[in-house]
Amino acid sequence: MNWLQGCDSFVRERVPLATLTSYRVGGPAEFYATPPDLAALEQLLRRAADARRPVRVLGQGTNLLAADDGVEGLVIHLPRSGFGAVTCAGRRVRAGAGLGLVTLVNWSVGQGLHGLECLQGIPGTVGAALRMNAGGKYGDIGRRVRRVSGLEYSGAPFEWSAEECGFMYRGSKLSGRIVTGCELELPRGDPAIGRMLLAEVYGDKAASQPLAARSAGCVFKNPSQAGLPPAGKLLDDLGLKGLRVGGASVSTLHANFLICEGQTLARDVAGLIRLVRQRVYEARGVLLELEIEVWGMEPEELLPSCCPLAA
Repeated sequence: MNWLQGCDSFVRERVPLATLTSYRVGGPAEFYATPPDLAALEQLLRRAADARRPVRVLGQGTNLLAADDGVEGLVIHLPRSGFGAVTCAGRRVRAGAGLGLVTLVNWSVGQGLHGLECLQGIPGTVGAALRMNAGGKYGDIGRRVRRVSGLEYSGAPFEWSAEECGFMYRGSKLSGRIVTGCELELPRGDPAIGRMLLAEVYGDKAASQPLAARSAGCVFKNPSQAGLPPAGKLLDDLGLKGLRVGGASVSTLHANFLICEGQTLARDVAGLIRLVRQRVYEARGVLLELEIEVWGMEPEELLPSCCPLAA
């Protein structure tokens, strides 16, 4: 590990990703790093760039499918101890990327700040939520952001306004960068009302989503084509609930959740993704886009053979 000289204390080799993801599948990361602070992260990135090592960022692993063979290169996790601080001054909140999103949501309500209740029940870290503009039918995080700070994979720092981040449906221009923190602006309000909203949002999700199952949340983005329902309803309408490949199946509670049971492998989940996409493409002529991240697999491995893009 000559290229990691000086970073040895917080880098390990061959760390199983199955222990670090909500699907609990996947092989090892070639290198797995937990830099203690921003200076260590910057040093690590510069060394990886000089060595031309691929870099990936892992939050809580709640939106990720990792291949059974694992991934090459460097996987970085920002620990809460160094990247999880949260403070507020008036309506402005500063939060580190390593902070759990659920923690931030509940903390903000306790502070008498509104606007994040729509994110209740969404797992993962603040950094991951920003990169993918996490949200649901009640709203998303992007609309509350003022600034986002972080590092390019080269180690160069950046600080962007909300406009520069380019927040969109389940995405942003932050993809391919490491978010280290953000500044949010939240309106003041009654904490009791905030707690009521939290309970309402969570109750709705608990009744309609398999929150206790081994899943990565919604797997497919809602189709943008006119006349098509959201992905979950589309799969339900096509009778895909309960569809199974190996130990992976389409949830019978919410069809956009693919859940794992027993000794499931990543290739089972990948096979189910292909099969679901095939059924939708054959029925509606639409190729569903993935909402989850996939590591260690080529895009073609997740495409149905009936789709022209797979040829």
